[in-house]
Amino acid sequence: METTPDIKPKRHLFRKILLWVTAATFVILSLLAVYVSRNLNQLVSKALMKGFNSNVISDVYELKFEKLRINIFAGSIKIFNVELQPRAVPLGQYPYINSSFSLKTRKLILEDVQLMTMIRTGKLELKRIEINKPDIQLWLNGEKHILLPYKDTLTGVSGSPKNGKKFLNSFILKEFELLDASFHINNTAKGREFIVKNLNISLSDLNLSQQPGLDLFSFKNVELTVEALSGNIKKGGIRSFSLKDFNLNVTALYIRKSVDTMIFKYRDFHAGTNNVSINTTDSIFNISMQAFNLSYAKKSLSLLKIAFKPNMSQAALLKREKYQKSLFSVAVGSLNLKNLNFDTIVYHHKLFIDEIILDKVMISLFKDKMIPLDRTKFPNYLGQKIVSIPIPLHVKHVRATGIKMENIERKVDGKYARVTISHGTIDARNITNMSAKDMLRVNISGLVENKAPISLVAVFSYQKPLFNFDCKVGTFKLTDLNQLLASYTPAIIKKGYVDEITFSGVVTRTNASGTMKFLYHDLNIDLKVADKKWQNTVVAFAANTYISTNNPPSAGKPPKVVQYSAERDLNKGGFNPIMQSFIAGLKETMMMSKENKKAYKEEKKRWKLRGN
Repeated sequence: METTPDIKPKRHLFRKILLWVTAATFVILSLLAVYVSRNLNQLVSKALMKGFNSNVISDVYELKFEKLRINIFAGSIKIFNVELQPRAVPLGQYPYINSSFSLKTRKLILEDVQLMTMIRTGKLELKRIEINKPDIQLWLNGEKHILLPYKDTLTGVSGSPKNGKKFLNSFILKEFELLDASFHINNTAKGREFIVKNLNISLSDLNLSQQPGLDLFSFKNVELTVEALSGNIKKGGIRSFSLKDFNLNVTALYIRKSVDTMIFKYRDFHAGTNNVSINTTDSIFNISMQAFNLSYAKKSLSLLKIAFKPNMSQAALLKREKYQKSLFSVAVGSLNLKNLNFDTIVYHHKLFIDEIILDKVMISLFKDKMIPLDRTKFPNYLGQKIVSIPIPLHVKHVRATGIKMENIERKVDGKYARVTISHGTIDARNITNMSAKDMLRVNISGLVENKAPISLVAVFSYQKPLFNFDCKVGTFKLTDLNQLLASYTPAIIKKGYVDEITFSGVVTRTNASGTMKFLYHDLNIDLKVADKKWQNTVVAFAANTYISTNNPPSAGKPPKVVQYSAERDLNKGGFNPIMQSFIAGLKETMMMSKENKKAYKEEKKRWKLRGN
């Protein structure tokens, strides 16, 4: 009887052998991978240090790191606990270096590295660098901050280093990422210190190179964000500042630097930040801003909720002043600059703007007239103030709306006077210091004490201290201004209505002259003059003599239209001649001079001949 061979034991044996071979192969490969990885890590570590030490930068800075890990398939290297610090004693003499920096980071990633090229030559070729949460310290000194040894291609003075090390002549990188960096900058030369929290920088297509006589830098795109930035400044106009959420983006940046010229170009850039706070050098004033946005492509600059306010009390501020000075604070809801020409600013240092628009402007003024006036100070008119601005500028149009102004004065008798203007607007055109032939035109309107509508048009000369103006005050009830009048005069209006006040004039450096028409009816004034000085001011008019209750005096008679002349107080600004013109016109209307009386008689004759 024949029997069939049993093949099961053989199959079981084959599987067992295959399993052992596979396990042995895996163990061998694992051991080989560990061996190769360790040796490759050592080779790459040596190659990395060799590449760094072959550059003159290693004469000044020392590179250290704890360990690195390589992904052979991805061609990436992770370097842990990296430190780049200035050497205590430089290995070479570079007397032009006046600044330094240090960098410490938990992890540095190099991607798409040419590992074999790096091992063979020590040359680092890669596409991307990422530095994660570094701590960067920067010490700056001198007018030009020089941190690294460099080959002087601009003058050709310096050649190759004696130790055979190389200068960094070119560097190309596809991407660079700096993530959540803490940055501390100490500028000892200018007394400035800055602290940056969570700085992020992203660069693409970075290209740095040197050619005979030229240094070249280019980026395809630069993105920078900062969570918070603060600084203290010992020199200059700012003592300290802080801001949050700063961002900057620059597209297609190109820089070309020669021995005496730096040319840079860019396709676009925009920047923005929030919660800005700036303290002036003396720490007296604070400038704050809720938001700031700038766009090169849109040619615009936008600011929200700007405020300029003192940090000190009014009493403390006054103690600092030897002479009269207006203390002020300003708040603006929004400010927008339209069609702002950035190229003329950057390349030609000129400021060209089509339109500046402000809204919700709050102005508070205070002056103590018990403090003596500085008789050596002679304020200029608006035209001359603009001409004196050092940077060439041309602003076509400025418009401010929603203006509210409060002016408070402490008079020489110690009493306080208060005036408010609300619902104000300002419209100014042709603001420039580039053409003296042009004229500055300013339109102002608003409500005095929220009752009396007023409008003013002024045209200023840039060539000489001269301007023309036209002012109109609309209909209002005089008793509504009793509180204002009581602050400046001993007059109380018992009754009366203003139908119209129009006056215009020409203002020179020393005086003003023009015409006024003041129409009113049913005027009844209680006037008590206590001191002789007041008899020559505002509403003393006739010092208890008869005052006409109406203008026109009666039906069938023409209104009194008078010519006036007023002297300017040379120690006061451009608004003073307008105020003096207003006062002089009122006086002439109610107590006319001989010339005005004569002119009025002739007008009555013409009026009668015309049959009015």
